[in-house]
Amino acid sequence: MRRPAFAFQSWFERAATRYALSVLSGVLLAACFPRFNLPGLVWVAPLPLLLALVHEPLLKRAYLLGALAGAVFLAGSVYWFAGVMENYGHVSAPGALIVMALFLIVDSSYWGFFGLLMAWLARRSGALALFVGPFLWVTMDLAQTYGYFGGFPWNLVGYAVPAGGLRQLASIAGVYGLSFLALATAALAAAIVISGPTWRRRAALVFALWVVGLIVCNRLLAPPPPPLGNELAILVQPNIPLNESAENWAPWKDPGPLDHLVSLTLDNLRQAQPGAGPALIVWSENPAPFYFGRDPVFRNTMEKLARDAGANLIVGSVNFEGGDTSRPLNSAVVLDPSGSVLLQYAKIHLVPFGEYVPVWLDHLVGKITSEAGNFVPGSNYAAAQGSQGALGVFICYEEIFPQLVRRLAPRGPSVLVNISDDAWYGDSSASYQTMDMSRLRAVENHRWLLRATNDGITSVIDPYGRVLETLPRHEQIALASHFDYEEQETFYHSHGDVFAGFCLAVAGVAVAARVRMGGRRGVSAGARG
Repeated sequence: MRRPAFAFQSWFERAATRYALSVLSGVLLAACFPRFNLPGLVWVAPLPLLLALVHEPLLKRAYLLGALAGAVFLAGSVYWFAGVMENYGHVSAPGALIVMALFLIVDSSYWGFFGLLMAWLARRSGALALFVGPFLWVTMDLAQTYGYFGGFPWNLVGYAVPAGGLRQLASIAGVYGLSFLALATAALAAAIVISGPTWRRRAALVFALWVVGLIVCNRLLAPPPPPLGNELAILVQPNIPLNESAENWAPWKDPGPLDHLVSLTLDNLRQAQPGAGPALIVWSENPAPFYFGRDPVFRNTMEKLARDAGANLIVGSVNFEGGDTSRPLNSAVVLDPSGSVLLQYAKIHLVPFGEYVPVWLDHLVGKITSEAGNFVPGSNYAAAQGSQGALGVFICYEEIFPQLVRRLAPRGPSVLVNISDDAWYGDSSASYQTMDMSRLRAVENHRWLLRATNDGITSVIDPYGRVLETLPRHEQIALASHFDYEEQETFYHSHGDVFAGFCLAVAGVAVAARVRMGGRRGVSAGARG
């Protein structure tokens, strides 16, 4: 095995040092995201892990180093997971911790396989491993997007790249391109550390040129001043508690709460003085039992609101597939200014263990999370076509899936609308994390994004990913703001994950080449070691 030659090599030969570096990377990566909000660390956060992996002689320990970094990162950034299970999944505190531990073991396995492959490549050459590392990392991002339980691409490293010109590269390469930039920067820095005296100057020169290139790109791609939208939107934040009694929100029993939201909507519309075109009214996803297809009182109220406002109206509802009450759909209903239905969009990507329990785990997990929903997924990627432009609607958790939102983003003049209920996250940082992920969806597709949430963070995001207006959390309030129907086509919107596919191909070729160079013998040696 060829080990990297550098001045402090003996320091890295201690397993304890490599474990410490792994933990350090996990901590630094967690600090990049809310609530710590130190995104500048993203350029150096992967560096300790990369150094640990290229010096790890045992493959099984390389897996543990990668998984350890992933577990520390997830525990620090997705810590709210256990609270959600306990507070809203009705799991005991010890049970929630057990579920959290299982989640960390499963989701950190992606990181473990990244670590294993990095150490395996480093057996041939540390420089080779660092060159392939960014491509492997994007491959790991893809695995997280499409992997266990439908994927959980939460807080991918690319989301931590600071807002500015570099973020606009997501319109070409998606969030995966930003992850690549961060990992390539850390890999070049690691190359300086592991290089011998002859190559260290060259590695330092390449690193310096890379950093200068990032700075220049950041300035050249800096977005223009925020645009002034010409269309009016009213985003309603109902702030309905999750534990609110269903009967309190049954329109046929007590119309008061619903009527108050209608009045709040119309009052904000009148004060905003809309222009010539019809306004767009968006009500959030919420825990209230709104059944557009089965509750004539609620349906008549919404149709009348659309007519009185002369506006397109989007409202969350529970519908049923084929009228079968055993097959509920988490839906968004879109009405035109006459109150007629333009679209009933059913959520396609459901939340595992929240909106459904996988069939193969139902006999086991269903007993623990007895109140998990039994929603069925939709399958229609259609948008609603209004008089001014198309409305691409997606619901809550779907905002973290780039390819899904891309397919829901209409061509031609259009706007993206996300309705969400983030109350499940309580006062944790999760709501701010979803906000950051949503911002990349706007950049990738160069569309305005209107987010209407139950208790915050309701906001208006421009096509460059900037949050122009937002509402305070935990208040029943509405936001009157302006937007536009954009029609510019980005490379990402037109072609999707081409860059991520390229990274997958490079990683595959590198692994195949390593096998041809004696990878099988290396694995055997590692097993014996």
